Amino acid sequence: MKTTLISALALVLSLTQLFAQSDKYNQAMTTTVDALNQQEGKQPDVAAFQELANRFERIAAAEPKEWLPRYHAAYCYTMLGVMGDDASQKEQRLDKAEAMLKEMETLAGKPNDEVEVLKAFVTQARLAIDPMSRWQTYGAQFGEHLAAAKAANADNPRIYVLEGTSLFYTPEQFGGGKKVAKPVLEKALEKFVTFKSPGAIYPQWGKGQAEWMAAQCKQ
Repeated sequence: MKTTLISALALVLSLTQLFAQSDKYNQAMTTTVDALNQQEGKQPDVAAFQELANRFERIAAAEPKEWLPRYHAAYCYTMLGVMGDDASQKEQRLDKAEAMLKEMETLAGKPNDEVEVLKAFVTQARLAIDPMSRWQTYGAQFGEHLAAAKAANADNPRIYVLEGTSLFYTPEQFGGGKKVAKPVLEKALEKFVTFKSPGAIYPQWGKGQAEWMAAQCKQ
């Protein structure tokens, strides 16, 4: 009887600690993801994204079984990888993004459309550093990641944000330009209306970018 009581108390204590850790994790993630979402549509800020990357990395270190902190840290480093003019610095930031992607891939499970979209974003950022010499390698990888994302969940609007972005910045003589980007960006915005996120701490980015580019396509 005494052993049973001790076991029951131990179980209650364990569950209490588990729920406390879970609450702490959710609170930290909600606050930090909210701060990240507030960057959407603003002028990109290196200091802000670096601070957010650091915060997500601290959460990831405290929660080794959670993939979302690593996802958001990787996203922040990818954003940092498209800022500024120093190619070497961009590469280092994208290396950090890929390191976080590798950590989270097993945790997230397969297939995962958000992981594939973020891989495509990293590839797109690598390509943008030197489009002329990198197109053959990274252009193909970009397409492969988006195809994998579509196979996992074709309703993810971020797929079409990246697809539209690629077309938007590709010269017309190479099959891009505003005219061909416009319907893809409009599709992205339509998907954002109907897309159901699993929760507030899941990826939310892309709508502001799609809105800005779609507006440019109408000019």
